[in-house]
Amino acid sequence: MTKVEKQLVKCAKCGKESEQLIIYSVNFSLGKKEDNKKLINKNQKCPNCGYEAKDISVIKNN
Repeated sequence: MTKVEKQLVKCAKCGKESEQLIIYSVNFSLGKKEDNKKLINKNQKCPNCGYEAKDISVIKNN
């Protein structure tokens, strides 16, 4: 089962909240393989400051 949800997320960089897509799981036996790969690799992006990461509520370590 693919589990996806929209939630309000607070950006770790600028502190503003925005609605983001949260991907909990992807069922690769359903749908197109390319679409599922895009979904599982999708990053969130803050519309205010442009910060992009899998989870914008956490600052990623480089």
